[in-house]
Amino acid sequence: MLSLLLLATSCQKNSYNRFSSPHKVFFSCETSISPYNQLSTPGRFLSVRKSEGKLTITDSDGEKFEETLPESKNRSFIMGLGGLILGTPTFNNDDMSIWAYDLGCPHCDTHNVRLKFDLQGKATCSKCGGEWNLNADGSPLNNDGVQRRPLYRYPTTFNNGILTVSN
Repeated sequence: MLSLLLLATSCQKNSYNRFSSPHKVFFSCETSISPYNQLSTPGRFLSVRKSEGKLTITDSDGEKFEETLPESKNRSFIMGLGGLILGTPTFNNDDMSIWAYDLGCPHCDTHNVRLKFDLQGKATCSKCGGEWNLNADGSPLNNDGVQRRPLYRYPTTFNNGILTVSN
């Protein structure tokens, strides 16, 4: 009987809780100002990274913006594994909410391996070759025989024009 139970559980696909990141995050921004105003456009994504008291924001076109952080935000912003990818996916998003993924590759799982993404919403890791769909819940795209987890995703709230990402 025990062997049947083990066999049944070993054949199940890995299922991941979409908000199951082991990495802490806290970030907020006002979505009415540039470049964050791009977040209301379906299929548009931004990456946000913090270093040395500054935020570096990169849009889907590769254009970079820098924002100097006041000391209070520099201390309070926690950027997960490798930073954040923020955007409004075009699929499975009936309320057109802004989603947040980790910019770090979930397969390599190290802070210095970050994903690149394109205008079609495909995120790619240059180290492991993994690809994920930002427009479809961060699910893996390539079927290269390697089991990959979906992107780490973080809960978001939106109140009075302020987007907050926090777990």
